Amino acid sequence: MMSPELLSMAVAVGEPVIGMDLAKGAFGRASLGGGVFSRTRLSEADLRGADLRETVFEHCDLTGALLSGANLRRAVFDHCTLDHADLRGANLHGSVWTECRAPHVQLADTQLSMATLSKSNLDHAVLRGANLDSAVLSELGLFDACADGASWRQTVVSECKLQLLTWAGATLLRVAFVNTDLQGKSFANLSIEGCQFTGSDLSTADFSAARMRQCNFQRATLDGACFTKAQGPLALFCNVQGAKTDFAGAGLRQALFTGAQLPGADFTRCDLYQVHFAGAQLPQARFMSSDLTYADFRHADLTGADLRQAILFRAVLHGAGTQNAQMTDRARAIDEDPDLAAAERWQPMEQSS
Repeated sequence: MMSPELLSMAVAVGEPVIGMDLAKGAFGRASLGGGVFSRTRLSEADLRGADLRETVFEHCDLTGALLSGANLRRAVFDHCTLDHADLRGANLHGSVWTECRAPHVQLADTQLSMATLSKSNLDHAVLRGANLDSAVLSELGLFDACADGASWRQTVVSECKLQLLTWAGATLLRVAFVNTDLQGKSFANLSIEGCQFTGSDLSTADFSAARMRQCNFQRATLDGACFTKAQGPLALFCNVQGAKTDFAGAGLRQALFTGAQLPGADFTRCDLYQVHFAGAQLPQARFMSSDLTYADFRHADLTGADLRQAILFRAVLHGAGTQNAQMTDRARAIDEDPDLAAAERWQPMEQSS
């Protein structure tokens, strides 16, 4: 077995470590920064607190390796196995993980800011309290992973499998979810301001009491999704679609629901001040006791909608379909705008030959 001193010397002179068996080796606090390890066995090796800055691990076996507290800043893991590896509290800032097998990897309290993890399996991983700020997660398996209390700021999550992943108490700020299945995911009580859910399937997802200012849900699928008591001022729901979506008690001031298709949606007791519903399809929707002051329903479908006790002061109903709708404050709404109607009917004159 190579001694820590000899291994450090080899790395210091730029000698790559290729095809060696260093399993169960004791290399704690060794200085190995900038080293190159290729097809090397490091299973159950003790590398706690080691200096591994900018080290490259290629096709290495790190199963059960102890790397807690190690400095792995900008390290590269390429086609490595890290099953049950312990990296708790390690510095992995700017590290790159490509096509790695790391089920059950321990990453609690790690620094993964600006890291890039792609095409890797991190099922059952523990990311509790990890810092994922500005990280890029692409095509990852995170089935049954625990990310409770983790920080996700300006993180990109693309084509990842997040089934059963938990993030209770986590902070998600300006996270972009791209082509990621979020059906049934719980965002309840989380701070998710500025997050991007464009085109996502959020069927039966739970956003109850979430703080989601300026979140973007454009073209998302919201069948059965729950937004009860969520706070989402300036949120974008343009062209979303979903049946029986629940927004009861939500604060959605100045949100945009332009072109939304939300039949049977529940907006009971919502703050919908100055919300834009132009062209929205809202048949049988419920707006009881909601504040719809200055709301814009131009050309919206409100057939059979229930707006009893809703505040409709200066709400615009121009061109809206209101057959069988119930409105107790309609007198204070703007029903039709003759000038706007004339403008909408205007057609350019045909030029005579």
